[in-house]
Amino acid sequence: MRTLSSRRHRFAILLTLILFVTAFTLPGVIKSIIPASKVKNVEVTTLSDIKLEKNKPKVEQPKIEIEPPQKIKSTIKFTPPVIKDDVDVKDEEVMKTQEEVNDSKLSVSTADVKGNSKDADAIDLSELQQQQNKVVEEEVVKPYVVVEQMPEFPGGDEIMRKFLRDNIRYPMMARESGITGTVYVTFIVSATGQISDVKLLRGIGGGCDEEAVRVVKTMPKWIAGRQTGKPVPVQFNLPIKFSLNQ
Repeated sequence: MRTLSSRRHRFAILLTLILFVTAFTLPGVIKSIIPASKVKNVEVTTLSDIKLEKNKPKVEQPKIEIEPPQKIKSTIKFTPPVIKDDVDVKDEEVMKTQEEVNDSKLSVSTADVKGNSKDADAIDLSELQQQQNKVVEEEVVKPYVVVEQMPEFPGGDEIMRKFLRDNIRYPMMARESGITGTVYVTFIVSATGQISDVKLLRGIGGGCDEEAVRVVKTMPKWIAGRQTGKPVPVQFNLPIKFSLNQ
């Protein structure tokens, strides 16, 4: 035991030195092996102050001009005396008495109108409305039946017959039943040549009537009829013949 004691002492001292050196150098070795953690950038960047333009040019607002209200004359309605039964008299046709008309300071016209002006140049609204209604009635011209120059299919009758032959499809029902004959169609050729108000005058059945009306509606614009040199609407009757080749 004593012979080995000196060896044990040296071994213990050496072990102590190794442990001391290891404890002293270990943190540095660990630090060199493991990389340092990244530091997040928490610095706040402030924006530079933006100077707004103080002297901006003023945008001119558009001027809205309001027209003065139209001057309208106040009027009282005078209805000429007409003999009618009480049942046939409407509220708006009730006559003003002669005393009411005489005592009133308003202008006598065709309707009762509450105006906004007493000036002499004010408009009589009732007369203006009556004139407008008259103009509208004159514009609605009834179609003529006979005129100096009748409407015409563009290119003439031969081109029209070719148009009908190329576009009419003989109905299967009429073909199987052997139905033949002439279908009469009437329509209006307007002052501009447009085809409208296509109707059947006389038919033969079997689907031929509907086919004739359909084809007429697909016709192009016609050359309008004329009366005293002016284009006018004309009612035109067109016979369309259906026949089977034997």
